[in-house]
Amino acid sequence: MPKIYVHYAITPKGELAISSYHERTQSLSNGFALIKKELKLSDLQKLEADIPTPYTNDDIKTKLLELLSTIKQSKNYSEATLSKVTYKGDLNLCTSNKAPTPCLFDGTLNQVFPGKEVQLILESANREYVEAGIRLADSMGLVGAILQTKTASTEGVLSKTYPQSEAQVQVNNSPIDIPAPIPDTAALAQAEVKIKDPQTLSNALVKIGVFNTAKDSLNANTQTTEDQKGSTPITIDKI
Repeated sequence: MPKIYVHYAITPKGELAISSYHERTQSLSNGFALIKKELKLSDLQKLEADIPTPYTNDDIKTKLLELLSTIKQSKNYSEATLSKVTYKGDLNLCTSNKAPTPCLFDGTLNQVFPGKEVQLILESANREYVEAGIRLADSMGLVGAILQTKTASTEGVLSKTYPQSEAQVQVNNSPIDIPAPIPDTAALAQAEVKIKDPQTLSNALVKIGVFNTAKDSLNANTQTTEDQKGSTPITIDKI
């Protein structure tokens, strides 16, 4: 079963650094590289989660939202002092399919961190998948990102930068006047809730203040056939 390894920390300057890879050591080393000027290796927090098999793009997006919501609920996280989010990781989000994962290109992280500068560094050891990621990024109007081959790649260096857009930050900072759905209070009170589809998770995050808008977070028309599947618990601890 594919696994996501995440290491993250918040620097004294209020920058949230997230490293997400399919290998634990790669996630750790890249996470430390993001924070080493201000923090120690031991300051990194770690998460890990299984990707269900078989899976759909909606399953992957749900897993990403679960991980990000866990980070936002950590004791060191503060919306008020957060200045920037840097996310570095596999462009396929650690799935067995090495092709680019759409939820890393469609503005999901900008929606989870509204009004904050979000910098994506998405990479693959395979040049062909970076090329596919560039085509997807071009078609979706990606901003604030770098797509690149990994340093250990033997297939030749490839990199493309998508500059940050101030307009994008301002748009994500604007409140959207949409009535929020009434939450299932019984479900929200449970220590662990089984999420059957991304829209259910999005609705729950809106109510607890983790996800700011239900309009852009997920496609409400997406159907799922995974009703028999529960959400895999995420573990979190200090290194």
